[in-house]
Amino acid sequence: MSPTETQQWQRLAPVALVFLVIDGLQKFIRENLFYFLGAGAGFAFLDWLGPRELFLVVAAILLSFLAWAIIFHRRFRFRLEDDAIRVRRGLFQKRELRVRFARVQNIQLGRPFYFRPFGLVRFSLETPGAAEKEVELPGIPAELAEIMRDRVTGWQAGGMPDDPSTEQEDDSTGSELFHAGSGRLFLHGLSSNQIWVLAGLVGWLIGNFHDRLEDYYREIALVQWLSDAAGPVWLVVAGMIMVGLVILMLLSGLFSIVRFHDYRLSDCDDRLVGIGGLLDQREQTVKRDKITGLTLQQSALGRLLGCWYLIVRQTQSGDQELSDAQTRFLVPGLRRQDHGLTASVTPDWITPGLLKPISLHFRRIFWLRWLLVFVLVLVGLAFLFDREHWSLQITAAGMVLWMIGIQLRWRHWGWQADGDCIWVRQGFLGQQLDVFDLPLVQQVRVTRGPYQRRHDLANLQLILPQGAVTIPFVPMDDAAELANRALYAAETAVTHRV
Repeated sequence: MSPTETQQWQRLAPVALVFLVIDGLQKFIRENLFYFLGAGAGFAFLDWLGPRELFLVVAAILLSFLAWAIIFHRRFRFRLEDDAIRVRRGLFQKRELRVRFARVQNIQLGRPFYFRPFGLVRFSLETPGAAEKEVELPGIPAELAEIMRDRVTGWQAGGMPDDPSTEQEDDSTGSELFHAGSGRLFLHGLSSNQIWVLAGLVGWLIGNFHDRLEDYYREIALVQWLSDAAGPVWLVVAGMIMVGLVILMLLSGLFSIVRFHDYRLSDCDDRLVGIGGLLDQREQTVKRDKITGLTLQQSALGRLLGCWYLIVRQTQSGDQELSDAQTRFLVPGLRRQDHGLTASVTPDWITPGLLKPISLHFRRIFWLRWLLVFVLVLVGLAFLFDREHWSLQITAAGMVLWMIGIQLRWRHWGWQADGDCIWVRQGFLGQQLDVFDLPLVQQVRVTRGPYQRRHDLANLQLILPQGAVTIPFVPMDDAAELANRALYAAETAVTHRV
């Protein structure tokens, strides 16, 4: 495709209508389903909804989204300029957006299964601080998408494109840093927090529709046989819950394989490229000078399985953490021995062996505060009920668990400063290890309460482009030194990642 052709106004392929309808339905369901059912309107709606009415409602919704997609498709235009991408879109009001190459921090190419026979891809760009994708072009030729990707990634900070003769023909030509097979991806799915999201959703549905489905349950021969054979109803319920959790865990592992199938992370000089996916193969490209930090994360179940995953941090808006997790640059299926991957991203980011713990006063003050609260609650309950009342036993057990939780929280806190590189660890049942450079700190906050002033301690909060990182209960001298070094490094840095 010649440069003249890429600079002309172009339209999306007709097959893009499929993506627009599917994407619109997903957003509609995700944003409105729980509000609709949670308000109770859904149950009243389903009481009179028969098969014929249900078919008409679904057909009306699909036709509405199809009409919206057709209008959006006809009004959508884009073109590639020398230093930017320009997009025209809008249903009732036309809007024009121009995104300069220098502002792009993340590039994604998606290849859904229904695009592959036509040689089409989904191309999207993210810019610093945007809560969602700045530019999304679903259904454009793969050749054009690769040209746009190479033009964006080849744009230098000085405002001149790289020499075309030095451009890589394919992002996969770089050296491979990491490869996650099906076994690792399955364990990643088992250890991810999406299990509990699925369990909560299933529990919510069962709880709300229990009365409606109770008669149906009684007609199932298996349930009757289990009730007669096992005896107590609670034992049958507990067994069914355990079986349900196992099924959800297996589904979560399979979903992880489908999402990250044959995942590979490659080093392509000044950028990182991650490729993976079965039904929708995703290629994510991030320039190294746009990386603001890394996070090694491990869930509670991941600690038992020895599973980690890596998140590449970039400049984000305040609510971007609540956006679609699939837009994050995430490397799944890591083990402990793969922590050296951080040094492959940035040579100075070498995982430390030991971290400095925070002060013991953190554990002591929170133990004393919550112990006082629980004692007062126990005394009040003792006046109201007998000593053997269940409320006292539950409160006492809760006190013990809460004290153990404070102990775990204190043990997970740690930090280490190695030159301009800062490592911070935190967690409860799981753990999270963050690394970033001091020149990236935008704001520093040092706070001290009366108890901390008495023991010469302070809380240090570092505001970064990707969010805030806090180190509580550190010696005041260390907090002041880190704060001064961060401010000095930020003011004197010649080059910045962002």
